[in-house]
Amino acid sequence: MMRRSAFLLMPVLLGLACGEGSPAPLPTEDLQASSAALSAVFSGTVRDANNQPVANARVTINGINRITSSNGTYSFSVAASTTGYRLDIRKDGYGPVNELKMAGELNLVHVLGKAYTQQINSTVNTVIQDPLSGIRVELLANTLRTATGALPTSGKVTFSIVPHGPATMPGDFTARNALGQTVALETVGAVTLSAVDSQGNTLALGTGATMDVKLPVPASIGGTMPACVLNGTCRTVMWRFSPTTGLWNEQSASPVFNSTGTSFRITGIRQSTIDPADGLGTWNADIEHVSPACTIIEFVNIPLDCYNPPPGTSPEPGIELGFAQMTSSGTMWSKNADVRSTASFVVHYNLRSGIPLDLSVEFPPGAPAYCAGNLTLTSTPAPSAGYPVYWATGGATRWTSGAPAPTPGYPVDSGGNPIDFADVVSGDHPCTSHIYIQTHP
Repeated sequence: MMRRSAFLLMPVLLGLACGEGSPAPLPTEDLQASSAALSAVFSGTVRDANNQPVANARVTINGINRITSSNGTYSFSVAASTTGYRLDIRKDGYGPVNELKMAGELNLVHVLGKAYTQQINSTVNTVIQDPLSGIRVELLANTLRTATGALPTSGKVTFSIVPHGPATMPGDFTARNALGQTVALETVGAVTLSAVDSQGNTLALGTGATMDVKLPVPASIGGTMPACVLNGTCRTVMWRFSPTTGLWNEQSASPVFNSTGTSFRITGIRQSTIDPADGLGTWNADIEHVSPACTIIEFVNIPLDCYNPPPGTSPEPGIELGFAQMTSSGTMWSKNADVRSTASFVVHYNLRSGIPLDLSVEFPPGAPAYCAGNLTLTSTPAPSAGYPVYWATGGATRWTSGAPAPTPGYPVDSGGNPIDFADVVSGDHPCTSHIYIQTHP
């Protein structure tokens, strides 16, 4: 039996999006949606890994900013957009959250990873190393600057390191390489770096200044560099995340790969070319995938009681999905996500094509017996031998990710628009892999 997850994050090598029965898909695992003709309404709570509220975090949606309250909450509306809503949440000393959403959503919960922090004197050469992740930064004297180009006041600086495994990566692993091609990524190590002076100013490297970083392969994906990176059979370079576009952009950072990690060099650029709040940035050593696949998970005729058992709560607990796939290093990586009754389908995209996928379904505690008792899991391509399997509170299956989609990123229909439920029903989408989750009272 699966353990219910306390919080929800993006899985490895894929974007995840949900859709309701209305025309707009909803790109998050755990949701309550609300939309209007001319605006989209968003609300939520920002918490840390210990479930404590994060006050004064900056929440940005399509360029509109809000600051979280003392309880970590936010609420606002933005102009309606047919191309979606880029939600970015960040605070110095924490890892960022960045997601693409296709409709307004209420009662969201966002978890910011806490940083390893070290107080340093920026006027001398300093080595900062996170003892847990092993990430090591070599900072040269007088290379940090404020957004105006000034040196930090008194040289006193709080330096932060936030390691990322595949679950905590901002964005959906869609990237743009040096040739301008849109590609999908698979991480072999990532980090968010930030520095703040004694006046609370977010710092970045001065123009032309350098900083060396050693980035181990995360233990969550095996701790060992895939052979294809070391022998050059898969293209692996450095990428920096753009909070505004949600894309990873290829960088000239002179990466050197070894069996356990990556060494690279960050070079400061003109402050006017980056978001000042992004500071030292989020960096990723990633394998490039030019032709990823996508799979659709569709919910068919599932009673509300199976999502929110009587007497019912708000927000409803939802059905927990467990999704797993094999990384290039041969390690199976998995993530749990709760899906509420407002979602009629889930899209997993930026997957490697033709690989086995595992999916488990767990109904919430107290769900009527008929939810799992009448559960059926059917898929295209057909499930692997021995699947699906069922138990008293859910079931599981294994199938494959299918053929590559025409382009990386969130799948679009024949008209070039992000797919919605009508496209899922009519088959107007590029995903050759599809699974149906169904139960009958």
